[in-house]
Amino acid sequence: MRLRDLQDRLRAHIRARISRRELTGSGLSRQAGFQQGHLSNFLNSRRGLSVESMDRLLETLQIEVLDLVDAGEIQRRALLPSDGAGLESIAVVSVEHAARLPRFTSEQVGGTVTFRKTFLRRLRPNDVCDRGDWLRFVTITLDSKTVRALFPRSAAGATVLIDRHYTSLDPYRRHRPNLYAVRLQPRCASGYVSLAGDHVVLRPHNPQLPVELARIARTKRYSNYIVGRVCQVAIET
Repeated sequence: MRLRDLQDRLRAHIRARISRRELTGSGLSRQAGFQQGHLSNFLNSRRGLSVESMDRLLETLQIEVLDLVDAGEIQRRALLPSDGAGLESIAVVSVEHAARLPRFTSEQVGGTVTFRKTFLRRLRPNDVCDRGDWLRFVTITLDSKTVRALFPRSAAGATVLIDRHYTSLDPYRRHRPNLYAVRLQPRCASGYVSLAGDHVVLRPHNPQLPVELARIARTKRYSNYIVGRVCQVAIET
């Protein structure tokens, strides 16, 4: 990866955190010892940063260079042979990590699943949760109870591909509801999502199972409860 690409990812990371109100530009400038105009010029792509200045920003943000690199990209470079140019490795992570962490350390990645790049590039994002700095695709393993909510005849587990940049309730395909992975404390569930007042309503694909409700906290939006859109399901047999 070139330095220019790394700086673009750092810009996206900072903008996303400002958008989520986790920090402010003026506060970050002050903590990093920059003039506010200096940081503003960087965020608006009017200038780059020296390596020393990037180090100061990374230290202030409490992140490392690897946090700006997709875990899937790291795994792909390490694991895929040269003839796998048309494939991309997607990290397998826990449901808890998928729901709340933008990126993952090597210790948090439990393996990879490969998908064709052409398939992944066709998938359209629709992010209303300002996750531009989040690793987009992850795979998670669902337990047998969650799988039965989706596919009543299956008794085993399943691995699902999640697009964490799709947090909108807009239908991905016309006249067909989206299937989501949703964080319902203390677990993750999958189903069709709608809103009823200040509640997220999760309707399982299996009509024999009950509908679940999650009250939206005062400081959150419905999209905060959505891990992402389920793009593909691989069922164990």
